[in-house]
Amino acid sequence: MLAQTDLKLETTEKHEMMLKWQNGIVSNYDYLLYINSLGDRTINDLTQYPVFPWLLSDYKSSSIDLNDPNLYRDLSKPVGALNPARLEKLMERYNEMPEPKYMYGSHYSTPGFVLYYLVRLYPQYMLCLQNGRFDLPDRMFNSCADVYKNCLNNMADFKELIPQFYDVEDEGKFLVNSMGINFGYRDTGAKVGDVLLPPWAKSPKHFVQTLRDALESDIVSKNLHSWIDLIFGYKQRGEEAVTAYNVFHYMCYEGNVDLDSITDMHQRHPLEVQIMEFGQVPKQVFNVPHPHRKVGQMLMEVSQVATVIENDTECDIYQPWKTFKTLECVTRFATHKGPITCLYVSNDSDKVVSVGQDSKMKIFSIANNRQTRSANIGNMPLSGCIELPKLNTIIVSSWDNSIKLYDLDFGRITQSVEAHEDAITCMIWGVKSNLLCSGSSDCTVRVWRGFNEHGIIKPIQCLICQLDHNSEVTCLAFDPLDTYLAVGTEDGEVYVWKMEDHTLDRKFQVHSACVKSICYSPDGDKLATCSLDRSFKVLDLQTGMSIYAKATDFVLRCLKWDGFMLLLGSEDGTLSIWDIVEVKLLYQKKIHDGPINALDISPDKKYVATGAEDHQISIWKPNF
Repeated sequence: MLAQTDLKLETTEKHEMMLKWQNGIVSNYDYLLYINSLGDRTINDLTQYPVFPWLLSDYKSSSIDLNDPNLYRDLSKPVGALNPARLEKLMERYNEMPEPKYMYGSHYSTPGFVLYYLVRLYPQYMLCLQNGRFDLPDRMFNSCADVYKNCLNNMADFKELIPQFYDVEDEGKFLVNSMGINFGYRDTGAKVGDVLLPPWAKSPKHFVQTLRDALESDIVSKNLHSWIDLIFGYKQRGEEAVTAYNVFHYMCYEGNVDLDSITDMHQRHPLEVQIMEFGQVPKQVFNVPHPHRKVGQMLMEVSQVATVIENDTECDIYQPWKTFKTLECVTRFATHKGPITCLYVSNDSDKVVSVGQDSKMKIFSIANNRQTRSANIGNMPLSGCIELPKLNTIIVSSWDNSIKLYDLDFGRITQSVEAHEDAITCMIWGVKSNLLCSGSSDCTVRVWRGFNEHGIIKPIQCLICQLDHNSEVTCLAFDPLDTYLAVGTEDGEVYVWKMEDHTLDRKFQVHSACVKSICYSPDGDKLATCSLDRSFKVLDLQTGMSIYAKATDFVLRCLKWDGFMLLLGSEDGTLSIWDIVEVKLLYQKKIHDGPINALDISPDKKYVATGAEDHQISIWKPNF
C-alpha cells in the first residue's frame, strides 16, 4: 500500500485548486483526491483512507447510457438516505434515542471497509486486522451488484467507495484474485475468486473506465459539490447535518473525544480502538456551501471568448494573449497635468478617453499617435468617464458632486446635474438596461433612467432610486445581463443589488480594507475584487465563497476581467496579467512610475491601455 502513487497536489493552494476544478482544468477525480488530502485522508492510513462516492445505481443491466440522469445516485443525500423506506426506520430509532443521537450505527469508511474492497490486493493487511483469518466467504466483496444492494437496504451498511474504483491507471487490479488465494467457498458452492462485475462491464479495466467516465460526466459535475458538502463541507456537522440526514455516532467526529485528558489506560484504550476501527468523519474542509462546477465548457471558453471574422475565417482574438512573452509599449501620452483617474478604449479600438485630477478630459488616437481633444470639465478633479451609446456624448463624473454631459460634436458641456451630496467616486453604464449608476462618498448609489435622444438629464424624471450603504462607495460593476449591480465600499464590503426591484440580494465582507475595483466574470457567476489590503479575490456568487484569494506584495488599485484574462494595476506601477482559467500568472512588470489607477483592453483585444498617477497613459500590445 505504501508503494501506491503519491498525490502530487499537496502544495497547491486550496482556492487555486478549487478555481481550476470549476474551470475544468482539474478533473473531478484529482479534485476529490485533493479534498481528501485536505481532510487528512491518505492512502497510507487505513483509518483515514480517501473516500469516493457511489455514482451509478445500475449493476444488473447488460448495457447502460452514461447520459441518462436516472442512472445516477442522488449525490445530495448520504448513502443512508438513498432508500426512503430504510431511512424512515432509521429516523424512528433516531427520534426515540437519547442524546447524543445518531442516525447511522456504522460509518461510510473504516479500515474494515477499505480492506473489504482491497483484500485481493493486500490480503496480508486483512489477516492482520482479523487475527490471521479472512472473512467468511459469503461476507466478502464478491459482487458489485450485491454490495450496492446491501448499501441501499441493510440497516448497518452505509459504506462509500475508495479511489481504486475510479483509478484507470490501476486498471481494476483490486477486482482480480491474481494471487490465486484460497478465500474459501460460498454457501452456493462457488469458490471465491474475482469480483463479479455488472453485465455491462466487459472487464475490470472496462468497469473502472466506465466509472471514471461517469465521474467526469456533466451529470456528476453538476452535482458533485452536493456530495462534497456532506462529506467535507458545511453539511457534515450541526443542524445542517441533521437536515441532510447525515448524522453519525458522536465518536466519529474530530474533537468530540479529548483523549489527552484521559489518563487511565483502561479507559483510554477502548476509546482509541473504537475511534480507529469504527470510522472517522474527515476533517471539515469547507464551512459554507461548495461552489458548483462549470459544465459543458470551461469557464468563459465559448460565449465569452469573442471571435472576429477575417476573410471568412474565424480567428480567436485572444490568441496573442495566450502565447505572448512580454508587452511592447506602442505609445505614451503625457499631456495630463495630474493623476489619471479613469480611462476607456472606444468601441472602434482606436481612441482612448481619459479624465484626471487636473479637471481635464482628453481623447487620444492610437492610430495617429496624437491627442485629438482636450476639454476643461469644471474646476474639480474628475472621477469617471463613460461613452453614451448612440449619442456622440461622454458622461463625466466629478468630485464636485455632479454628472456632466460633454457633446463631442459641439465641443462643450451641454448639461451638468448635481447628482450626489458628496464627491462622485465611480460610474457605470448598463448597456442592456440603459441605466446609469453613480457611486459617491455620500455612501449611496443612485440609479438613473436612460437619457432621451438629446441626452438630457432631468433628475426628477430620471432618478429611479437610491441604494444606501454603510460606507463610501468606491467601485461599481454590472453583470453581463445588467440583472445585478455589484458595489464595492471603503470598509471592504461588497453589496449585490437586484436591478429588477432594486433590492439587496447579497452582502459580503470580502476584504479587510477598501475595495478599489470590482468586475464580474464574463459568465456572470463570479466577482473579482482587489483591495488596499494587498489582495485580489474571486467570489462565487451562488455560494458566497471566496474561491480564490491571492495576497500580493503591493496594494492593488484597479482590475479588468476580460475573457480568460484578469488584469491588475498596482500602487507601485506594476501591471499583472493572470490566466484566471488555468489560474497562473502570465506577466508581471513595473510599467509606470506611480500607481496605476485605471486600465482597459481594447474591444479588438490588440491593446491594453493603462493610466497612472505619473500623469501618463500607456498603450501596450503583446509581443512574441
